[in-house]
Amino acid sequence: MKMKWNIAFAAIALVGLGCAKDGLGSNVPTTAIQAANAVPGTLEGAPVEAPYPLGLPSAIKGRPIYQANCASCHGTYWTAQEKLDIAVAKPDTMERLKDEGRLPGNAMEKSKNGPDFYNRDWRFRRTPSDLYNLIAYGSDRLVSDGHGHFAPEKDKTTGAFLGRVHPGPDGTLGKGWKESLKEKRGGLLVAPNDPLPVWHAVYYVWSRSIAGAGPQRYKESWDVYGQNCNVCHGTIGKGDGPLSATLNPQPFNFHNRKAMAEQTDEFLFWRISEGGQFKKIPDSIQKTMSRTALGLYVHQWSAMPAWKGVLTEEQRWLAVDGVRLKSYEQD
Repeated sequence: MKMKWNIAFAAIALVGLGCAKDGLGSNVPTTAIQAANAVPGTLEGAPVEAPYPLGLPSAIKGRPIYQANCASCHGTYWTAQEKLDIAVAKPDTMERLKDEGRLPGNAMEKSKNGPDFYNRDWRFRRTPSDLYNLIAYGSDRLVSDGHGHFAPEKDKTTGAFLGRVHPGPDGTLGKGWKESLKEKRGGLLVAPNDPLPVWHAVYYVWSRSIAGAGPQRYKESWDVYGQNCNVCHGTIGKGDGPLSATLNPQPFNFHNRKAMAEQTDEFLFWRISEGGQFKKIPDSIQKTMSRTALGLYVHQWSAMPAWKGVLTEEQRWLAVDGVRLKSYEQD
């Protein structure tokens, strides 16, 4: 019943915005469409973009990569369901955890450094792209030598690192893991410098706050998306829902991994809450966005209604995770 009501609400809201068979474009002032596109001259954007994954990043594949390379500092993580299974010593779960080196009491169980990945606050104003650069290159502020090689940016006077810095495999600050993180494909380790294993690790840690929140958390995120978003964005998030043909511009395709990797959770929450009828992104939100993010069409005017009057704050955060889940495979 709720799904039917939300579909009806979305349809009514879009009709109220001037929806016609020719779409919304002709009824929207050009100034409204273009207003959010200007990048503030004072904004410092990351000069180097992460190599966006062509394949689907996977938290499942990121789990063994994380445990083998990251847990010695950041600790072992379990999903909420794994915690329940551990409490009753469920045989198949315990066997899998043993194979993965993740049994309680393992040498890497306790975190020594870094954020608590169970708490989403650590990623509130970060993007997956920031995290990729931090892991791959040892910093989220990079400079290029013009020949495809990147290095952490330093202050030219003091030599101090700029931005967030992360240690490499040998403990050296500002040294990346890109050459060290590998995964098996077809029984063989992939070649060094393949970006996909790093993306697997990115989305594994990114999703710990969802996986650790409750056994049904992924399902709750999917349900909020399915009941409110797929009428326009489509069941699998490609922007091809039942109402998509009536809209101009078309609903956003969440399989655009570059755009999703460049957005903060704070921006996505604001965008879902306020809808698409805005003339300017507030300064407080712009400060969380990179120059790349501001240049992407994901933030332009659209027909999306404001959901803050329909969904609770908790449901809107579930919607943020719901759209994120379209861009990687959860465990």
